Amino acid sequence: MQKSSKNITKVPVQAKRRAAQVNMMQRSEDEMGKFDNASATSISMGITALIGLGIEVGFYLFVLLFRISSSTQIISDYFYERGWVPYVLTYLACWSFAILFLKRKKLKGQLNIMQFKLLPEDISRDIRVENLPHFGAHINRLGFDPRQSFLLTRILRGLEHFSVRKNHTETADMLKSQSEIDATMVDSSYVLIKVFIWAIPILGFIGTVLGISDAVSSFGGEMGAAADIEVIKEQLGQVTGGLSEAFDTTLVSLIFSLWVMFPTSVMQKNEEDLLNKVDEYCNEYFLKRLREPNFENGINGNDNIQPGGALERIENLQAYLLQIQESQSVVAQQMTQITSQFTQIMQNTSIEEPGEPS
Repeated sequence: MQKSSKNITKVPVQAKRRAAQVNMMQRSEDEMGKFDNASATSISMGITALIGLGIEVGFYLFVLLFRISSSTQIISDYFYERGWVPYVLTYLACWSFAILFLKRKKLKGQLNIMQFKLLPEDISRDIRVENLPHFGAHINRLGFDPRQSFLLTRILRGLEHFSVRKNHTETADMLKSQSEIDATMVDSSYVLIKVFIWAIPILGFIGTVLGISDAVSSFGGEMGAAADIEVIKEQLGQVTGGLSEAFDTTLVSLIFSLWVMFPTSVMQKNEEDLLNKVDEYCNEYFLKRLREPNFENGINGNDNIQPGGALERIENLQAYLLQIQESQSVVAQQMTQITSQFTQIMQNTSIEEPGEPS
């Protein structure tokens, strides 16, 4: 009984140790969100869905004003008297407008950040490993959230990468890959709106099909009981009226699709232009000013030649050339010996060759 109790007590201890090891291997929330700039372009779907619902309610209250006059009542009928499809169409369009509104707000914030001197020359004209903390501290003092800006995230990642690798080329490659990631992120943020642009016309056609189906079914059901020609005419008038109502849903869906498509295209182009500006900023104000640590062996910050490093490199190059010359002379001697031996063998062979028979 004592052994079994000891084994039972060991199991929780081992489990706790295993859990502690797993927790140590997991990344912390600070590490995961340090350079997560998805929020620079992505929008919360839950918040925009609620905003879109509020916009739809306000829109339908506004449409009620058209019922006051008989000449404009048909506009309200498009949304109140055409079944459930116009309600869904309006909600998807309002949801799309809410997404575009918040994305426009984020874009203005990023353009505002680009107006500040993020890498001021007052700290240093050249960006070196020893003054990287000063540039990072300056960016932190500005008070902007790096996750809300592609440019801040790009610069901070470049500073951190250069502080570790201390290589200009590798830092440039990293920024290039980050540019591709940002472009993919911007494109993926429009997936939901593109789905809405595709779904709105489809829903309009569905409403049209439902309207035609109801009109035809009602006409077919009453056609058998109609004996008078006037009754048939009345039924045909109801069918044509039902068809016009059915096609109204397609009209509303196509209008909403255009209303969503054009601002979406403009907004996506503006964000792509922003990424181009970020790339240009990194090339002109960041990569151009990076100086590797071994750069001081040849040229310092004041563009003066350091003789120590240059002489050492010249001496190493001279030693390497001498080694190449010695190896070439050895190879030439060996080739001369082989040629002389081959010539002697050929002469001996011609002398020992027997004469022709008589």
